[in-house]
Amino acid sequence: MSIFSKLFNGNEKPNFNALFENENFKNFISKAEDISLGYSEINIFKLENIEKEQIGYSVSENGKSLTGNKNGDWKKNWVVIATDNMDDPIFVDIENQNLPVFIAEHGNGEWEENYIAISIENFSQILNDLKQLSIKRENPVQIEKNPISESELEMFLSKTKEENKGMDVEYWEIFLEND
Repeated sequence: MSIFSKLFNGNEKPNFNALFENENFKNFISKAEDISLGYSEINIFKLENIEKEQIGYSVSENGKSLTGNKNGDWKKNWVVIATDNMDDPIFVDIENQNLPVFIAEHGNGEWEENYIAISIENFSQILNDLKQLSIKRENPVQIEKNPISESELEMFLSKTKEENKGMDVEYWEIFLEND
């Protein structure tokens, strides 16, 4: 039975315990740390906050479903796990066992998902690589004094693209611009 089936089990409201029991998800969420690199950030939600962080995406404040099946609708199988410095949601697709990771721009009236990692394990590796890049570059002042070199940027993007089976790395390029 898929995580999605366990999570909803015929109900409109998800049972997040099914997601929390997934070993890959538990491993990620228990170890992941926020990233701050120059002007860019990724803020990972704590396990105990995952359910309430769905408000405004899959559910309204009064618990009404905000999901749909049309293009641009928030999908029932998307679970927000983090946000970036623009408050754009970073989410996993729980219908897929690998838990691929996406981002979507908020405030456009519709949701258009963009792949940023082919699995939650790959997302974890990307965050670890970003953590290394962020050393002595955590804020705008530090990154001005110690900018990311072209070779560091190329190495990160090449590795990310290769480990994510040729995925478009445009989001990560923009994340690392820091202008």
